[in-house]
Amino acid sequence: MPTTLTGLVLFLTLLTPGFVYQRRHARDVPAYQRSPLAETAGIVLVSLLADWVVGVAFALFAHLTPNAVPNPTKLRHSPDYLTENLLSVTLWGAGLLGLATALAYGLAVVRRVDDRAERPGWWWAFQAFPAKHRLHEYQDSRIYVGCQLRDGSYVAGTLLTHSRLSADSGDRDLLLRGEIRLRPSGAAAAVALPDAHVMIVSARDIVWMTVTYSRGTVLKNGVPPPASASESGSGPAPDPARAAAPAVGSTGEGTGDHGA
Repeated sequence: MPTTLTGLVLFLTLLTPGFVYQRRHARDVPAYQRSPLAETAGIVLVSLLADWVVGVAFALFAHLTPNAVPNPTKLRHSPDYLTENLLSVTLWGAGLLGLATALAYGLAVVRRVDDRAERPGWWWAFQAFPAKHRLHEYQDSRIYVGCQLRDGSYVAGTLLTHSRLSADSGDRDLLLRGEIRLRPSGAAAAVALPDAHVMIVSARDIVWMTVTYSRGTVLKNGVPPPASASESGSGPAPDPARAAAPAVGSTGEGTGDHGA
């Protein structure tokens, strides 16, 4: 462990690749509950790997072109060398750290664990299935959710966001937006809530839910999608009054009929 302030700052700086890796990887997986020791070990291991790869590459480059890089031997044994070449050493250090961080970031992008047993039903319905069918590439694509609640009422609306917790617990919730429709217990029809912009639904109150996917018509990069019927997606947005119909059960995967 570092014994000086400079050593501590340098040590923490070298852990940047692992931290960036953890943050990027968290976007592709549910929020698993991990111990602080496991989190720290993951950051350290990824940082060591990225720093080692970049260090080896730098050593090979320095061996081939010794005059183009700072001299590691003089830097280690001569304090005056660092003072005389502070700008060069700083730029090279920042560049190597940036390269190691980019390497860790790229590793997080390509390492997308796709294990159904490790992912809750919400993740498959709201993240994995839409990503597989490229719904997120369209500006106007929607995920429409209908929830049967324990008190007998029914609520439906467009998904805004949802809890990323990996455990299937009642502590999760999801947020609905757009035209939110509510059918109270015992009522025959659902009614729109005109003054409600967002509704929060707790998982502990949900008995079952249906998920309907509507692929949009406008790509985020501004390029119009193909006109082929096979690539047109799910068609127009679903009628909220008919949202209780199961949406993707016929596909055999990504179905939204998951209990809370």
